[in-house]
Amino acid sequence: MKHISPNKLILILCLLAFVVTAAVAYFAFERLPHLEDEVAYLFQARTMALGRLTVPSPEIEQAFWTPFVLDYQGQRFGKYPPGWPGVLAAGVLAGAPWLVNPLLAALSLYLVYRLGASLYDERVGLLAAALGLTSPLFLVLSGSYLSHLASLVWLLLFSLWFLWTAQGRSSWFALGAGLALGIAFLTRSLTAVTYAAPFIAYSLLQVIWRRQPHWPRYLLVAAAGAAVAALLPAYQWAVTGDPWLNPYVLWWPYDRIGFGPGIGAMAGGHSITYAWINLKQDLSRAATDLLGWPALSWIPLVLGLALRPRRARDWSLLAPFACLVVAYLFYWIGSPARLWGPRYYFEGFGGLWLLGAVGLLKVWDWARDEKRRWLRPALASVLVLAVAVGLAANLPYRMGEARGFYGITRSQLDPIEEAGLHNALVIVYAERWLEYGAMLGEASPLLDDDVVYARGQGAAVDAQIMALFPGREVFYLQDGVLSTEPPVP
Repeated sequence: MKHISPNKLILILCLLAFVVTAAVAYFAFERLPHLEDEVAYLFQARTMALGRLTVPSPEIEQAFWTPFVLDYQGQRFGKYPPGWPGVLAAGVLAGAPWLVNPLLAALSLYLVYRLGASLYDERVGLLAAALGLTSPLFLVLSGSYLSHLASLVWLLLFSLWFLWTAQGRSSWFALGAGLALGIAFLTRSLTAVTYAAPFIAYSLLQVIWRRQPHWPRYLLVAAAGAAVAALLPAYQWAVTGDPWLNPYVLWWPYDRIGFGPGIGAMAGGHSITYAWINLKQDLSRAATDLLGWPALSWIPLVLGLALRPRRARDWSLLAPFACLVVAYLFYWIGSPARLWGPRYYFEGFGGLWLLGAVGLLKVWDWARDEKRRWLRPALASVLVLAVAVGLAANLPYRMGEARGFYGITRSQLDPIEEAGLHNALVIVYAERWLEYGAMLGEASPLLDDDVVYARGQGAAVDAQIMALFPGREVFYLQDGVLSTEPPVP
């Protein structure tokens, strides 16, 4: 039987990744944002799709309150840096923002494959990409509107092109590596700097000791990265008027890195104790979420480091993840299981998938000897069983958790769709934004949709809201019931 080439196998795997993650986005997440972050990202993406960075604040700000979206100096904008909203805006313009992350998921696995093939061989790359597809965290994040898949893609591109730079290939790869790192900085700044720390250390050693004839290319990586990263203060200046004002602190003044009073929402501020709690929680969940093997995903990593041949590059795969773990000790928010798991470590998973593939293939090659070849069917069976158990243990729960998370479902839109509203103003009476989250996720930043939603503020303020939208038919929505009469106080 003719063997399928590795290039065809990875394309099949990437297509499978796109189909699976698109199904997660469509069926589990219902193409809707659920976390506050996702709502804000979509707001920013829709704003950018209009060719703008901000929109004028509405006259009655609280009636159009949106989580993590700021009203500052008469302008409305999200608190996040522009990298991910800029990518997501392409999906908005195409009419399918929910497909952006599934496309990035497929691309990320292809980059894992190329990185593995460049560091080792095509077997490592293929197996690492396949392991990535079995990760519950990978599947969940790929179906969401969160920024981690974009960050992962940019950092994998940086890693691959940096490696090719170190191998002496064209200086264009040095330029590309810097640009990719810079865009990653515009996407998730702390993650990008932390992930790049081992690469920066390596570059500095090459520049100082000049061990390689092409060491000046590392300066090109740094220059290109810095040039793109400089767009962040430019963006902050454009939206806030101050290049050094981080919009994060406009929403929560305590949302900063470090320890002590005034940092974090906890009494007394962020501390070593809270950092330790976050660390234990996130690492314990990562032991499952990395490969899906319940609490055992670390086993292939140990094999990769412990078995012969032992190589420095094996340890280097661990470095970005380890740096992320250390860096996020300084951030007051952990990534609890109820918010999808250890996603602050996620961008380091690519290296761990590669290390896991190295470990599994070291065992496979060890069993190549005639005396041990009988073990190979058993080893293959154990791997298949581990993957099957992992998928069975994680997917039903994780997909069930995603559907209707925070109570946000497409059923929130049913009263509007059943009534067939057009040119209407719907005033929603709700205790929390979650009760009309589906509506926020699809709203235009300019409040010029066919159906505009506002949050009820009482009869007097509601009258002012109506005055902002003359000529529209007014409806009230409370507890899923649509009416032309205002709710009884």
